[in-house]
Amino acid sequence: MSTEELYLMNPYLRKCEATVLKVEKVKGKRAYLTLDKTIFHPLAGGQPSDEGFVVGGNGVFEVRKAVKVEDEVKLLGFFKVGQLAPGDHVTCELDWSKRYKVMRLHTAGHILDYAMMKFYGRLVETLEAFHGPPEAYLVYDVESEPEKSELERIVSEIVSSSLPVFVRNVPASELQKTIYNAPNLSRLPLREIYRVVEISSVNAMPCTGTHVANTSEVGSFSIKSVKMVKGCRIAYDVE
Repeated sequence: MSTEELYLMNPYLRKCEATVLKVEKVKGKRAYLTLDKTIFHPLAGGQPSDEGFVVGGNGVFEVRKAVKVEDEVKLLGFFKVGQLAPGDHVTCELDWSKRYKVMRLHTAGHILDYAMMKFYGRLVETLEAFHGPPEAYLVYDVESEPEKSELERIVSEIVSSSLPVFVRNVPASELQKTIYNAPNLSRLPLREIYRVVEISSVNAMPCTGTHVANTSEVGSFSIKSVKMVKGCRIAYDVE
């Protein structure tokens, strides 16, 4: 059994209908729920898990975390009302305010990668990333501290340029022709098909996260802190 990941092609989908494949009880009302399709993005690629609800005729399940295990996306949470069982038809609904903030932060993170490239005059590898609340940050492999105001200027210029953001699936044989300004390629896992997120004229890189469709949606970008600790840790936010 596998889960169809609807968020990969349409990150703006807030609701979907699905069928319960498995219910794995954990303790008390806590359980793992596996559906045939999902809008809940799992914790992966520096992006936090989505949250929300799964509602069926006999139960209401609150999703606190989604995790991907091989081809399945398992939803960890608890039953607020009743129970659900394999075969039940359900409606899934995202915590949209959290998801949309994450989409804006993740796109901003890709733009910040570009700003670091422009500032240092080369691609800069990332050592760690988190694109969500309570604090979004990126850790870059550099030995000198960048100029905060210059990074903010570059990112804000890209945001205000209203550039389209594209998502496409690319065969491994075509990847090198598709990507540009993409760091971290030495850590890229081997796959037959790669999902590439492109911010027009900025960068195109393999990514399984959810993004906004236009840089203007990112909003007001600011860097909250810059710290040199085993690389350069830049905490940032969007308003």
